[in-house]
Amino acid sequence: MRKLFPIFNRKLTHVCSLKPYKDTKWLMPNGNPTGAYVYNCVAEEKVPIILNDPTIATWYSCGPTVYDSAHIGHACCYVKLDIIQRILKSFFKIKLVTAMGVTDIDDKIIKKGLETKTDFRTVAKKYEHEFWLDMSSLNVEKPMIITRVSDHMNSISQFVKGLIDSGIGYVAKDGSVYFDTSKYPAYGKLQRMQDGGESSSEAKRNKMDFALWKGHKPGEPSWQTDWGEGRPGWHIECSAMVSKIFGSQLDFHAGGIDLQFPHHENEEAQSCAFHNTRQWANYWIHVGHLNLKDTKMSKSLQNIISIPNIVDKYSADTFRMACLMSNYRYTMEFSDELMLTAEDVLNKFKFFFKDVSIYANNNSSLHANYNNRLLNELQKVEENNLESLRMDFDTASCINYLLHLVAKANKIMKSNTSEYYPVPIILIAEYIVHILTGFGLKLTESTKDQVTNSLIDTVVEFRHTVRLNALERKDKELLAASDVVRDKMKSMNVQINDSKKTPSWVLVK
Repeated sequence: MRKLFPIFNRKLTHVCSLKPYKDTKWLMPNGNPTGAYVYNCVAEEKVPIILNDPTIATWYSCGPTVYDSAHIGHACCYVKLDIIQRILKSFFKIKLVTAMGVTDIDDKIIKKGLETKTDFRTVAKKYEHEFWLDMSSLNVEKPMIITRVSDHMNSISQFVKGLIDSGIGYVAKDGSVYFDTSKYPAYGKLQRMQDGGESSSEAKRNKMDFALWKGHKPGEPSWQTDWGEGRPGWHIECSAMVSKIFGSQLDFHAGGIDLQFPHHENEEAQSCAFHNTRQWANYWIHVGHLNLKDTKMSKSLQNIISIPNIVDKYSADTFRMACLMSNYRYTMEFSDELMLTAEDVLNKFKFFFKDVSIYANNNSSLHANYNNRLLNELQKVEENNLESLRMDFDTASCINYLLHLVAKANKIMKSNTSEYYPVPIILIAEYIVHILTGFGLKLTESTKDQVTNSLIDTVVEFRHTVRLNALERKDKELLAASDVVRDKMKSMNVQINDSKKTPSWVLVK
């Protein structure tokens, strides 16, 4: 038997005509605790992640409706979900089987096809191809399984038929099929007491009933079924495709916060009804919106920022760092200030890695020693970071702990003492690289970049030698020339960090 996870301090913001909800508590799965916790919208608090097999989990993400180009709002959602998946795999050693649904049949796709005089299938293929290119540019890992609505029409129609046969789905006069919410008492458990729903129709028995199948309309693509001709409703598609792949139970179901109601609410309702279970998805993960500072991003305002634009202006790593510095559940306010802050944080790590390389290869006559305080600091950060990730994937705290570690190590490296501690310094650098790459930051260079960087190293080292001589001789003319070189390099996106010992540099956008 599953245990009931109690819901405390529930606050209802408004009351509507729906009857009170029953059986809406989150059901704690039987199985093995992973030690991690995640926020659950049904329980309205963080709950333990429990899996049937402690090393295997199933994950489904609602993918794009491919009628137009993706933008940074989509990028924010999929990058944050990618980070969470990487955390589960890299830090909790869970074998995650990932799937994503692509909606390639939809009102918007059909409309786009009519407007451009293009077959709806061509429209869908074009924008899906573009979507995967965008995801690749952001270093978002491709799901193991991609399900397209057009490839699963039989599964979808059989799912609808099962709901009709059970009596919870009913066929309207126009051939559409609706889900009868009055026969599902737990409807609304993901987002309490909704008084919205889909547009009213004379064919619907109740205001909150939603379409499982849309009756045929002239000029639209359609498929023949036992109850008539038509095409799937939006919500039924994911339920049918997930059920075909993962069966009657799913560990993680993810998407943007805008999908919590009605899409995910309707998925949970129809899936529970179809499988005759009280809980279909054990963990719903919802990513907060991305908003532009002081305004909303919309096509009408013509302020949509494309994914290629943001990757070109900054970098995929910089955008991912901005995502890491925010909580995945809350709204992320996008601005150039945010991106510059993220870039600055990323550069601090890059400077640090270069400084460590120089420090570790010190050619002085100093003898290496251990530094227990530094090693203890590393252990403390390791423990704090693991705890942060356990508690609902708190990556922002992890980044702050890593910066704290960098500051501690820099203080040692840049001190003018005879102390030399390469071992703890290298261990710290290796740990930070492990965490950042585990979050999906690349931090790597191509062969072409390596050649370019070697040339930059030569210029920077030569300038450093000249500058030190100028400082010793107090030669203002040479110092001014060194500043000109530094400024010229910065205009070419190379930022030099001067030091009395050895210089370092990073590429900036």
